[in-house]
Formats: sequence, C-alpha cells, structure tokens
Amino acid sequence: MKNKNSITGFLFAILIMAATSCNDYLDLYPISSLNTGSFYSTQSDFELAANGAYNELRSLYNSNILYSLEGRSDNVSIDTGYDYGIMSRFSDDATTSELLAIWQGSWILVDRCNAILARIDDGTFDDEAYRSYYKGEALFLRGYAYFQLGAFFGGVPLIDRQMKVSEIKTTARSTQVETFTLAANDLYQATQLLPEAWKTDQLGRATKYAAKGILARLYLFQKKFSEARPLLSDIITSGKYQMAANYTNCFLDTYDNSPEHVFQIQFTSGGQGNGIPESLAPEMIVSDMFPQAGKSSYLYVSHDLYDSYEKGDLRRDISIQKGYTNKAGVKDTISCFYIKYAHGKMAAKKHDCDVNLPILRYTDVKLMYAEALNEAGYSSSGEAFTILNEIRNRAGLKALTSAEVPNQDAFRSAMDRERRSEFACEALRWFDLIRTDKAMTVMNAFLSTKNQGNGQYKMRDYQTIFAIPQNELNCNPDTKYLWQNPGY
Repeated sequence: MKNKNSITGFLFAILIMAATSCNDYLDLYPISSLNTGSFYSTQSDFELAANGAYNELRSLYNSNILYSLEGRSDNVSIDTGYDYGIMSRFSDDATTSELLAIWQGSWILVDRCNAILARIDDGTFDDEAYRSYYKGEALFLRGYAYFQLGAFFGGVPLIDRQMKVSEIKTTARSTQVETFTLAANDLYQATQLLPEAWKTDQLGRATKYAAKGILARLYLFQKKFSEARPLLSDIITSGKYQMAANYTNCFLDTYDNSPEHVFQIQFTSGGQGNGIPESLAPEMIVSDMFPQAGKSSYLYVSHDLYDSYEKGDLRRDISIQKGYTNKAGVKDTISCFYIKYAHGKMAAKKHDCDVNLPILRYTDVKLMYAEALNEAGYSSSGEAFTILNEIRNRAGLKALTSAEVPNQDAFRSAMDRERRSEFACEALRWFDLIRTDKAMTVMNAFLSTKNQGNGQYKMRDYQTIFAIPQNELNCNPDTKYLWQNPGY
C-alpha cells in the first residue's frame, strides 16, 4: 500500500514560501517562511510536516541525485544527455545546474526537519508515541541529508536548528568528518525514536531499521566496519525482512514496501504529479511493446556495464535494455537504457508510474554485512560467503568457491562486481567507488576506452567531491564562511 505522504506533502508545500532572492535570503539554505500561527500545534500538523519533508526527499531523488550519481559512474556513457553527461565526462564545475538543485534541495530538506524539531516538544499529541516517531523521522531525514551533502560536497555549514539569515551567513563550513558526525548523531537518535514498523496505512515511512541501515552505510563510507556490523546484524535478525524470491520483484509496483525494502521513496500514480518519471520507467516509443521498447536520453547505459555481467546473470536483462524500435520501425541494436523500473503496469500519463524507488534494500543490508564480516577477517567457509552466494543464486549464477575467491582482497573484488550488477541504477556505484578508493583507477580506465572518449576526458584527484555551486558563493561571497572546494 502506498503511503499518502505523496499527497499531503503537496498540501504542506502550499504553506511554504521559499526564498527566491539573494538580496533578502540566502539561497544557500532556502529558508521557508511558515505560517506558524495555527500550524505546528497538533499531532496531525506534525504528521503533515513530516510528509512535507518526505516530499522534498522525493523531489531530490526524482532526478537530481539518482541521475547525477549514476552519471558520475562507469555505469553510464559519456554520451548521456543534460548535466549527467557533463558529470560522466568529469567536465562539471561550479556552474553545473544539477549541483545547484541538489545543494538547494538538500537545504530545503534540512530546514523542514529543523522546523519540526524546533516545535514538536511543545505540540499537543493524542498519542505520545507519535511525538517520538515524528521527531525520529525529522532526525532520520536530516541525518540522511547531511550524509548526502557531505558525500557530494565535503564539509558544509552545520545548521542543526532554525536560524536567522544573518546567523546562517556567518556559519562557516565544517569539515567532511564533522558533517558526517552530525549525520551519524541524527541517524543514531532516529534509531532510538522510530518504531520497528508502522501501521498498514502508514507503510513507507522510515523505521528504526531504516535508520540503522543508513547509519551503517555511512559507517561503511567512512571505513568504520566494526561500527556498521552490529547495526546490520540487528536488521537481519529482526525477522522483518527477506530477499525477494525473484530479482524482478524488487522493482515491481505490486511489491512496493515488501520485506525486500527497508526504505523506499514513495511514488503514486493518479495524476497528482507524484509518479516516478518516465526516464526511469521509460516512456515507451511503441506502447504495445511495453516494456520491451523504450528510450530515455537522460541515462545511456555504458557498454562497459552491460558487458560486465557474467553469462547467465538474470539481472542484466531485467536492468538494461539493449536496442529499441522507433515508431517508423527502424531498429537500434546498440544503444542501452535502464528499464529496471519499467516492468510494472504502464502509466496512462508521463511522470505517473506507480513504482517506488529503493533507497535501502534488504539485499544491500546483507551485502554490506558480508563486506563488514570480511573486513573483520577472511573466512573461506563463513557467513560472508553464504550471503554472497545466496544473492548470486537468485541471479541465476553458480556459487563462488574459496578456490575462486582465496583471500580477503579477492573477496573485496567479488563484492565490488556483485554490487555493481545488483544495484545498477540505484545510485550506489559512485559512492562505492569512492569509499573503496577505486574511483580514480576505475574511472580513468573507463574514460580511456574508445567508446568513452579514448582518453579525452579524465578524473582528477579533487573530483571525489563536487564543486560548491557558484550561485551560492555569489550569495555569500565572504570566504571566511563559504569557499570553493580545491581544484574547481
């Protein structure tokens, strides 16, 4: 069942007037002017406010974050259109519009969460448990926003409460470590406040296990494997999740909010503007061939990814379509496109597909746990091997043996291959390359190939993070507080 925050989030947005001018407001953090005279008072008000925060997260992932991270990786061709192709060529800079959208959208999310946290203790609740739940949601979403901001841009100013614009403008950037510390603290508090599960009519909201999983992902990003391991173990032993029997089921609208999904962004059809975009569930060129004929210029899948799948891997053709037929009957047998989210029912209108977008799947929890176990010590007959082979078996592949994966480093390589195949088009590949220190080697080898520029493009060492958007530097030109990342 879909969470109704997709609709009520829109209603909440009506209450907000976002800042639009550098003269009056700091675009760096779009500060909202809220009608607080009668709002933020009752339990239903805070539910509505939490829905509004989820709504902004959906807006961020609707295209900006997902396309940007996929575009940055070796999963996507440099011929991809829009800013995502620029990112794929490592030609992005402070003027790249997608970076501005991610920056501003993330601060809108932070501000909405801060507004909840500033007032929730004074609200009137019919059920006190929900005071904790909504506070936990605000902390979860704010922690997630700071995780993304830190990973994208490095250290950012830490705005952990509502402030006046003048105060915000004199809050200097922190380090990336400090940014991640705030994110981790928020996520940890969320694990203490959120419920283990929500009622049936509230499916899709963050649970304590979603908070534990995202916190574990943050710890893995920082190579804190021992801290991540017990969090992941808690999710596995909770008994609330299980891998989908078939890989396709992970991306069908009929399996939304299933035990495979620890946290998803909710999309709802019905003409409310809350559907997943057709560039992810592609607009079909020949509708009666759905989903076997489609094209999206947003993300052209690289042949490197397509060819990287092992023979017999069922995930390739579920995730990627090679070739299409246009309306004139002309066939393209070369181009590759993502079709991972296009296996459900076809939407009547563009931007109105019903399938949710996975942020944390149980399969990812298990693979992260296997990785953490391996980092604690290689075992040729341990649980890490069992997990890896369980996921390979679902994909139609044979189990790997200790002869094929004889040591800890070989297991790391096997995990890297498995994660790329499993999570294509799920915005995980780029951050996996960064956290495993493989980005420079992998991306420059990728860009040296004939199909990817033949060495014309190159990743440089400072490009593990992105440029601070120039628009924000213009709005706050005092370099004591906000400055550009080195290299840009």
